[in-house]
Amino acid sequence: MKRTVRSQPIVKLRKTFPHEWLLIQVDRFDRRTTTPLTGRVLAHSRLLEPLEKRAIGKKGLVYLVYGSDTLPQGYAAAF
Repeated sequence: MKRTVRSQPIVKLRKTFPHEWLLIQVDRFDRRTTTPLTGRVLAHSRLLEPLEKRAIGKKGLVYLVYGSDTLPQGYAAAF
């Protein structure tokens, strides 16, 4: 039997997996700011690359995010 995973707030998912990368299937987002609000974790890993490969070809809106506010050494973010 396949386990059903409930949609949860993105903030909660990030707190559940600190210091890991998360691939999240987004269920709801703020249309004004395009900020993902809720979703389900498809995969998580300490390494980014395996999740990038899994994200390719996924249908719907997916979100690849780090679980902590501070990125690991060697990574940078641009907005």
